[in-house]
Amino acid sequence: MSGFLDAVVHAPRVSVETLLGGRPLAVLAPHPDDETLGCGALLFDAAARGSRCQVICVTDGSRSHPHSRRWPAPRLAAERRGELRRAMAILAPRARIDWLGHPDGAAPSDAESARHVCALLPDRALVLASWAGDPHVDHENVARLARHVSAHRPDIALAFYPIWGRFGDRPAPVRLIRASAAARAAKARALACHRTQMSALIDDDAGGFVMEDWRQAHFLDHPEIVIAA
Repeated sequence: MSGFLDAVVHAPRVSVETLLGGRPLAVLAPHPDDETLGCGALLFDAAARGSRCQVICVTDGSRSHPHSRRWPAPRLAAERRGELRRAMAILAPRARIDWLGHPDGAAPSDAESARHVCALLPDRALVLASWAGDPHVDHENVARLARHVSAHRPDIALAFYPIWGRFGDRPAPVRLIRASAAARAAKARALACHRTQMSALIDDDAGGFVMEDWRQAHFLDHPEIVIAA
């Protein structure tokens, strides 16, 4: 366990209905797969109860295997886009998916980009963005981007979800989402769609990213986490 996870063991649990409060749900994902890792069960339960759902993917995720010859960046980006679509077909089939298309590693955090995101969001949305406590430049920048969005759109509610920050020691005020058993099962199927990141599909780049089995199991077994803005 990390210091972060030790601190959230006794965090309050919140139902999906209470968390949403009648709002649409919009997830800002730094890369394809962050939506499933951080919010997959929430997306499933929100969609199942008829809530309007949206995923805005900020980067193309094309740098996870930079030395692969068989999977150059354009092919990898296209595959990761397909992976997200397949995952969302399981989690929230009617959700809107928007692609900002920024290069992996270059997620924006400026006010102009935030205005573009503002134009994509429905009224009164609950926006969940990656947490600034995640030690990854794209996750940090998307958190900053979300704060700009919130400043331009006072009608939205903003909160954050941790990915890599779960395994560190930075504390935060959190709530644990009470997901249904069906949502947890759907999340496992959706995560398996992200084969480029969760399996040995790309086998010609020894230094490429593949999430460890134990870390994948953590995201499937542990409740999803919401951090107050």
